[in-house]
Amino acid sequence: MKMSLLLGGVALAALVGAAAAWSSGVLGGGPAQIRVYGGGQLAPPAGRTISLDAVANPQGQDAYGTLRYAGAAPGFRGEVMCLSVVGHAAVVGGFVREGPANFTGADFLYGVIDDGPAGSGADQAGFLDVSPELDPYPGLPADFPKTCPTAEGAQANFGSFPLIGDVSIETP
Repeated sequence: MKMSLLLGGVALAALVGAAAAWSSGVLGGGPAQIRVYGGGQLAPPAGRTISLDAVANPQGQDAYGTLRYAGAAPGFRGEVMCLSVVGHAAVVGGFVREGPANFTGADFLYGVIDDGPAGSGADQAGFLDVSPELDPYPGLPADFPKTCPTAEGAQANFGSFPLIGDVSIETP
C-alpha cells in the first residue's frame, strides 16, 4: 500500500512538473524571437499602404509571417521567409502569394525603420523590390529569400518615406 502511494505521488509530481514546463513554453516562456510588425500608409507622394507581421529566431533564420502591400489595385500579399534587423532597421523577404499575375510566385524584399512611438511620423518605409536579384540588389545572399541581406543601410535601396502609422521592431 505504501509503495503504491509512493509511486502515485511520484507520478503526480511528474505530471505537475510536465504541465508547468508545457505552460511556460506555451504562455510566453518560449524561445527568444525577433519580431517586426505594424502598418500604415506611406506619406505622399508614395501613397502605399502596408501591413507587416514577421517573426524569426535571434539569428534571423526560420522566419515566417505576412507582408501586405497595396498601392494601385490589386496590391499583393507576400509570405515572409527571411528577416534581418540592425538597430532600428529591418528587412523582410519572401515570395508573393497573391497579387498581379506577373508578381505571383516572384520573390520580394522590403525594408522599414522604427524611429519613434506610434503616431509620431518618425517611422519610415519604402517601395517594394520584387525580384531583387534582377536589379541587382547590393549584398543579396546567394540563398535569398531563405536568408535576407543585412538591414544596415537598406533604406538607401528602397527609398524612404514617413509612415503614417507605426512599425515596431522587437529583439531579444
